Amino acid sequence: MAGPAIRALELARALTAVADVTVAAPAGSEPVPGLRMELVEPTEHRRTLALAREHDVVVVQHAPPQLLLALAREDVRVVCDLYTPILLEALEAGRERGPRARRTIQRLATRQTVAALAVADLVLCASERQRDLWLGALTGRELLDLRDYDADPSLRGLVAVVPFGMAAEPPAPAPSPVMKDVLPGVDADDRVLLWGGGIWDWLDALTPMRAVQRLRETRDDVHLVFLGGKRPAVSEADQMGAYDEAVAFAADRGLLGACVHLHEGWVPYAERGGWLLEADVGVTAHHDHAETRFAFRTRVLDYLWAGLPVVGTAGDTLIDLAGEGGVPVGDDAAFAAAVARVLDAGPGRDAAVARAAELRADLTWERAAAPLLAFVDDHAARPRRHRDLAAVTRATVAQYPGTLARTVRDEGAGTAARRVARNAARLVGKGP
Repeated sequence: MAGPAIRALELARALTAVADVTVAAPAGSEPVPGLRMELVEPTEHRRTLALAREHDVVVVQHAPPQLLLALAREDVRVVCDLYTPILLEALEAGRERGPRARRTIQRLATRQTVAALAVADLVLCASERQRDLWLGALTGRELLDLRDYDADPSLRGLVAVVPFGMAAEPPAPAPSPVMKDVLPGVDADDRVLLWGGGIWDWLDALTPMRAVQRLRETRDDVHLVFLGGKRPAVSEADQMGAYDEAVAFAADRGLLGACVHLHEGWVPYAERGGWLLEADVGVTAHHDHAETRFAFRTRVLDYLWAGLPVVGTAGDTLIDLAGEGGVPVGDDAAFAAAVARVLDAGPGRDAAVARAAELRADLTWERAAAPLLAFVDDHAARPRRHRDLAAVTRATVAQYPGTLARTVRDEGAGTAARRVARNAARLVGKGP
């Protein structure tokens, strides 16, 4: 699982304290003990709606506008989880595809987000910064009804901060080593910097590599391990170019396999604790993008969960919280110096480990999910949101030209014609 699926699973677990919960997951998903799971493909709107009618509240992540329009017509409360601001990620995604493709990605992401804001009885976000973003979007898009504001001037009942969380219990070590004395050239006493996730276009994998290269000028026991690379369950055509760029950079400088190690595949969620506990420092870095301002890097939570010192680029919410302000964007010398301060035993490392322990208690899933649990627990007593169906309809219609052209190109005119008919029925409320 990557971040969105992890979040869905953990919020579902937390919700079992106040409700009967069903998780709708794609085909191939493994059963989760204690949770009812239904396998539903994202395009199976008929089945999704049938499930929705069995429940009082539906929590969705990045649902397509046509599904949101159908849900808005049902007697069900809709919670839209916008903890990942995809409309900002879309500005960076697909740079290698050219301006036309990038504009299509951006428009689809924006319309999807607008539809969610128009329909949601509750919007979830990961931080106060993100809350400001969504309040601005609601007002700027004229989606904030005066009746909703008069009922709740704080708007906390409409846009709630539900950050990514972490397990209350500490990670468990792996049955056998996973990095030290396993990866080529990494000895048991070596120091490992762990990049705990994939390499995305808006992240900066090269600065930590340069920092390790600097550190290796005076010591040969420092390694950088990337826990993930490419996105799981995504076609090769839709992968991001940053991964290949990072591999080429490390190979060209003789770092790959010597002090930079890229784990192939994807470490299962339940097994990541063993990797974290073998690491000595958790690292992350990003470019100076708009996405950074509103990002909530969940890999940093894993570092804190494992009690690791954290070194990262300034500007990210969690780095600003967990570190000492972070290092300047792209400054590998400052990055190397920050790592050196916490890499070995001493006052710097002790202070960083103590900071991680201090933050852990406030960032558990139980605490993070509290506003969502409160909404589900007393949803029947809360006034209903005045949904803007016209805005959702406009967002739905506006996405069709781009998706139609892509369907004709990839699947043929016949498939495109059938989907046009189906989507037209959905718009008028006569189809799933």
